[in-house]
Amino acid sequence: MDKFLVIDGNSLLNRAYYAFGGRGDVGELSFGGMPTNAVYGFLNMFIKAATDLKVKYVCVAFDMRQPTFRHKMYQGYKANRHKMPEDLAVQFDQLKDILKTMQVKIYQCAGYEADDIIGTIAGKACKDVTVINLTADRDGLQLVAPNVELHLTKTGVTNLDVWTVERILKEYGLTPRQLIDVKALMGDKSDNIPGAPGVGEKTAVALVNKYGSVEKVIESGVNKKVNESVDLVRMSRKLAEINCQVPIDFKLEECPFVFPFSDDVKHKFEAAGFKSMLRRNALWLNGATEEKPVSTLFANVKDESKAIDEAVSPILSKMSANGLKVDVAALDALATTLESEIANLENEICLLAGEKFNIKSTQELSDVLQRKLGVTLTKKTKTGYSTNEEVLSELAQTVPLAAKVLEYRGKYKLYSTYVRGYGNAVDLEGLIHTTFNIDKTATGRLSSSEPNLQNIPQRKVDSDKFRQIFVSRFQNGKMLSADYSQIELRLLAALSGEKGLIEAFNRGVDIHRETAEKMFGDPERRRDAKAVNFGIIYGISAFGLAKDLHCGFREAADVIKNYFITFPKVKEFLDQCVSSAKQNGYVSTMFGRRRYLPELYANNNNVVAFATRAAMNMPMQGSASDIIKKAMINIDREMTERGMKSLMVLQIHDELVFDCVPEEIETLSEIVKRHMESVVQLPVKLEVNLGVNTTL
Repeated sequence: MDKFLVIDGNSLLNRAYYAFGGRGDVGELSFGGMPTNAVYGFLNMFIKAATDLKVKYVCVAFDMRQPTFRHKMYQGYKANRHKMPEDLAVQFDQLKDILKTMQVKIYQCAGYEADDIIGTIAGKACKDVTVINLTADRDGLQLVAPNVELHLTKTGVTNLDVWTVERILKEYGLTPRQLIDVKALMGDKSDNIPGAPGVGEKTAVALVNKYGSVEKVIESGVNKKVNESVDLVRMSRKLAEINCQVPIDFKLEECPFVFPFSDDVKHKFEAAGFKSMLRRNALWLNGATEEKPVSTLFANVKDESKAIDEAVSPILSKMSANGLKVDVAALDALATTLESEIANLENEICLLAGEKFNIKSTQELSDVLQRKLGVTLTKKTKTGYSTNEEVLSELAQTVPLAAKVLEYRGKYKLYSTYVRGYGNAVDLEGLIHTTFNIDKTATGRLSSSEPNLQNIPQRKVDSDKFRQIFVSRFQNGKMLSADYSQIELRLLAALSGEKGLIEAFNRGVDIHRETAEKMFGDPERRRDAKAVNFGIIYGISAFGLAKDLHCGFREAADVIKNYFITFPKVKEFLDQCVSSAKQNGYVSTMFGRRRYLPELYANNNNVVAFATRAAMNMPMQGSASDIIKKAMINIDREMTERGMKSLMVLQIHDELVFDCVPEEIETLSEIVKRHMESVVQLPVKLEVNLGVNTTL
């Protein structure tokens, strides 16, 4: 029989999100500021399953963002679910857009969940084809039938666990439909289905195995806990059973798997930055055309970015092989110190609370703050009250416990993520070798993984102590760091042609004091001017600026308006970036690197806002990333020509780090500063700050 792949869209996208580094912000797998990790993982899983299984038909079912019949039946249904991270939520529309281009049929229905839609489709299609339900949710076990299989993702998104009627019978001694009764008895914490309190899976399976169904178990009166929870158990069974009568217009012939993919799909993958999938030639129709050239934002600019990436790649491999030297004894000593300090903080916090509690638990912390200390918390989540950093920072001024918890979190993060995490990555020679990734971001920024050495903490609790564990491998050697000063703000001045900013930079004045003087007539408002200067680069909103300046929304809006009045060319340039992206489908850097932005036309306001900020920021951030890569190429060339023993070991966005032999420090400092400052000619001079220390 032909095969029909039916995918639980919400379940698989959620699994892909966490498998590919989802953590509630825009992480490593993103493209021009837009998160893509979940979509990338989903498509990898989908394509692998569809091609490996050689399916003829495919469709994807999604939940809708509104209550279902189960919520109406029981208000507590799924009430313990965490709010979906914003960087996952914005990827649903992106995925659906790509699926439509791939001609994949999408089903969703108000009042029903994806499971219900899948059950309905499976029931109708299994007479004609073998249905394969692909999901990360074990609820689909109840749908398994003679022509219906369940393929569960186990780890990540590529490892599958296949379930058939025979396997369920072998492992549980039950039919698939009897698993509904098992769930009704034992409940389900993930969906907040109560079941019979105190009845676990082992007991539930044994009872259904012996008596056949929930009703028969109730009639037998054999289990006291079930007898005390009859109404709950009956309701739980209704909640647990998948509804296979969803009113959808399903036609099998409308679900063909169109493969290999067309040029339109290829362009969607290009627009999302899915380079590894683009390199799979087997995905595309024979004769798939290359991307059609379109005009760039900057006149007379050719695309140099590919040449830059090719030239810097061997340098990155060399840097990875060089590694970063760690003082292992200092690392162990810091671990011991932090362990002691964390333990002391735990005791202090519990003394302030007047009781012992789990400091890492948001619910227990919010309970202590409100019940014991009389603090009023207002920011709610689905699981209770928020105690995030923003909330605790506001409380810290008047609530000592909140200040101590912030200190505790900072030290614990440093200990668990960095001290222990990096410690596990040190090799026998005391070196940490990271992998530098050149194709993970649309801006061209390098990323670092396994471990991420670009995330070494700065200006945080004990960060100076941590940076001191990184030392030179050479006797009497030093660490040389070279950091571009305000490069993105300088590029904004140069690319916009704003004379006020250009002249200020070239006079070497404090740009933030100068901006404060021009905007507010008060150079002492430097802090406010700095927040605006850097916020403008990232397309900051009045709401975001209000938080930074601790002022009202209207006041923040007036500040932004005043900035653009003071620097009109900046406003004109940023507007041009967005309009160009809408017209051409992408925005580019001064070296021709493109960031495609189809999200500008999305229906979701959050997605459009992400894309608009990316359109504004890409010319500066992308150009800055290419500038430092060009500098790395030139520096490496001269170091090689001179036969220098010193090593380039790390790049942290706008900063380069070198491990220097003592006799080369002065020469290398001159080489690095010269190449970094002269790599490109701009109306604004580039400035580099050098630092030479025994540690990082």
